[in-house]
Amino acid sequence: MRAALRRVRASGDAGTMSVFVVGLVVVLMALAGLVVDGGRAVNARAAAADDAEQAARAGANQLDQNELRASGRVVIDSAAAQQAATNYLAARGYTRGEVSVDIQPNSVRVAVSDEIDTTLLALVNIDTFHVTGSATARAAVGIDSEIGGAP
Repeated sequence: MRAALRRVRASGDAGTMSVFVVGLVVVLMALAGLVVDGGRAVNARAAAADDAEQAARAGANQLDQNELRASGRVVIDSAAAQQAATNYLAARGYTRGEVSVDIQPNSVRVAVSDEIDTTLLALVNIDTFHVTGSATARAAVGIDSEIGGAP
């Protein structure tokens, strides 16, 4: 038995299991990083889309009251819509460089972007994820124009 043990030790395989375990740990840490940081990126992308939706709604709510009363046409007040959308996004922590607001006569389109710091993937030199979200809201008065008439 001792002779067989000496042959195994002398065969040059000593330490190969340690290299395998180290490699396996690195792979498992990378997978854990993808799960943890990937989940954070998905949540951040959903939050960015939600923030863009709410900012677009805030902008689309800013109607030109004089035009509405004079002609019955629904037109967005561009300056008020721009201000409402950017104020909402500023309250949510976005800076001017991360925000794009496009005002049309009857709609507001908002796009936001953000950088999300990683935790575990920073160990393999992936420090941030870039996420974006965008949404468009249309100005409407009442339910008739939205669903083709009330039942």
